[in-house]
Parts: sequence; C-alpha cells; structure tokens
Amino acid sequence: MACGLQLVREVEAAMLEADTQMAVYLAHETQELLHIYESVRTATNTDSATSAAAALMSSLSTDGYQIVVGGSQSKLVPDMTIANIQGKLSGYGVEEQLPTIAIVAHYDAFGAAPELAWGADSNGSGVVVLLELARILSRLYASPRTHPRLNLAFLLSGGGYINYQGSKRFLEDHLDASDSPLLSETYYTLCLDTLGSGTSLRLHVSKRPKETSPGHSFYQALEEEGSKAGLVVEMVHRKINLQEDTQAWEHEKYSMRRLPAFTLSRLQGPKTGERGSILDTRDTIDVAALTRNTEVVASALLRHIYNTSVDGIFDNGLAVSEKSILSWLDLITSQPRSPQLLSGKNSPLVTTLHQILSRYTNEARVTYLKADKRDPEWVFYDVTKASMAAYAVKPAAFDFLLTLGILAYLGVIYVFLQVR
Repeated sequence: MACGLQLVREVEAAMLEADTQMAVYLAHETQELLHIYESVRTATNTDSATSAAAALMSSLSTDGYQIVVGGSQSKLVPDMTIANIQGKLSGYGVEEQLPTIAIVAHYDAFGAAPELAWGADSNGSGVVVLLELARILSRLYASPRTHPRLNLAFLLSGGGYINYQGSKRFLEDHLDASDSPLLSETYYTLCLDTLGSGTSLRLHVSKRPKETSPGHSFYQALEEEGSKAGLVVEMVHRKINLQEDTQAWEHEKYSMRRLPAFTLSRLQGPKTGERGSILDTRDTIDVAALTRNTEVVASALLRHIYNTSVDGIFDNGLAVSEKSILSWLDLITSQPRSPQLLSGKNSPLVTTLHQILSRYTNEARVTYLKADKRDPEWVFYDVTKASMAAYAVKPAAFDFLLTLGILAYLGVIYVFLQVR
C-alpha cells in the first residue's frame, strides 16, 4: 500500500513538472487489473527459473497484454469558464457605512487525473466550514437581538488551482467598481483551506496584523478557543514572493490589493503533496476533527464579532452539527471537481451551492468569468475519461517457434509423400 501511494505521488509530481506533453492513464484497482499485474510480474521474473530453458519455456507459455485505449482524441479547451458563488449578510444599520468581514473558500480540486480529483480535504473541507458558518450566522443575523453592525461576505471561488482566478475577479468587481463598496472598508478576509483533520490550526499571513487591528483580535480569539478544544494555534508568516508565477495561498490575492487577509489551514506550508492529489478522498477526512475545527472557527469569529464570550450562544439549534457537517461533506465529494469538469453554466454542483447560499445569505448570485490563460499559463483538455481494453497476446517468440513447428510438420509430410 505504501509503495502504491508513493508511486501515485511520484506520477503526480512528474506530471506537474513535465515540460512536454505525455499521456498517463490511471484506473481504479480491480481484480482484473490485479490479475494482469500478477501475470506480467510472473512473466518478467526470470530469477526463479532453474535453467535458461525453463526461463525460455516460461516466457513462451505466459500471455502478454496489449492495452488499447478507446475514445475520441483529446482536444484543447479554448476557453475555461469559472463560476464564483457569492452572498452576503448585511449588518444592522446603513450597509455602506459598516465594515465587512469576507469569508472565502475555493471549491475546485486538482489531481493527476481529472476524474479522480475529489479534493475532499483540499479544499472540500474549507467549503464545508464556510457553508456551516453561513448556516449558523444567518440565524443570528435574522434576529433583531443578535444582529451586529457588521457586514459578512461569503465567497465560494472558482479557479483555486488556476492561481485563484475567482478571487482575482471578486476583487476586481468589488474594488475597481465604484458602485460596489462591499470591500471598501474590510476588517479582514478569512480564507479557509484544508481543515479536514489534524490537531493544529495555522493562520498563514503575508504581513503580521497590528496588535490593535481586527485581524489580531480574531487571532487572539482563535488561540483561546483552540486551546479550549485542545488545538495548537499558531501564526505562520510568509512574505509574498513576486518572482513566483502563482500565489501560494488564496489570501495573497487580497494582500496584494492591500487588504488585511489570512488563510486558516492545518498545513504548515503550501507546497505539500496533500494539496492537489488524487489520494485526497472522502476516506481521508476525520469528521470529528473537521467538526471540532469548525466549532473553533465559529466560536472565534462570533467572539470577535460580538466582542464578548460565546458561552451559551450556540444553544437553540445554533451549535455546529456533525450531521450538518456530514451532509455538506457528502455534497462536495459527490463528484470530482477538476476545473474543466465544472466549466460552463450548467454545472449541477455550482447550481446546488448557489441554492444553499441563497437559502442562508442575501443577494446570492453566480458570476461567470473567462480564466486568464496568462495567469499562469495552463492548458486543459476536454476528454477526461476513456475506456481501456487489455487483450491477452502471445509473445513474438511464440509465433516464431509456432511457424517453425508448422514448417517442420509440412516438411515431414512432404518427405513422406516423396518417399512413397
């Protein structure tokens, strides 16, 4: 098993670093594939043969396999359509005069094989936490007694693995447009990424927040709530490297526009095999840990919003529900989420996520954009699944020996007829 996982990681790394095009096919493990593997392994293992003749006879009697892949030729996708799903909860008072906290999570996934890119942890877990926060906060914002003077913006961004192009478009819409003041006065942007397990939470920042800033207040609340839950919470400072073609974390897109932002993740750093892997499946998620992490984030956020203790605030159905967490997780892992599989305006997953945000937030909408191919340079193909057939064939040496045997037989018959 360990060898198999290592092989998959090596294949994924090679595909990401390759400068030339190559075709790599991945398939689910089945009894038929295991039988083919065992046959090939036995045929190529000549060390166990007692003699050269035995090795030759073994190679002649063992079947080989010819692999044929069916389906149409893959074609380049000329334009990739990316969808942003966004909604907001308006604070009490004049909305344009209130500060905003933005909560962001990209919903797409990446892997060596598009049809196996489930992205359960990266970044399905971030989407799960965002949806649960929207469910809880919507009830608090609906009551006059708990309606704070603060706007909340929710963004399920597309193109997370294409240099966070969904967030780039979101910033352009709300910062460069004069008629959209939502982000004009932002306390901070909280990006959620890879929170499905672990015993620690890390707040990744490009610039350490000042001690008097709202971002620092949230971090203090996160530390205290994490300590109560037995979690280690730390801040990881990493400057933005402008020499790199892509940003390491989603919050860097916001930091580059001089907005306070950070990414909350269980990971120590962005460059790890756990992000963008076909091994990131539903089975890798620790539901209890994900529920606990969601509770810590929700408690810290509410503690900062209301500037008070959150003891008792989760009563009356407001608590983070493991049942709810499971339902969001089942939804986000119900299909592979490679960008080309979600492209277009008829994606069932995008439609469902939009319906959920419409239920819990105001003015929920889907914004479509054409991904900028220069940021960074990328290529996607339309055919993501093919049928593979394995035909049992004899080696060429067997055909040669069979031909010699037939010729010898015919020679014997000819000589016999001539003698008679």
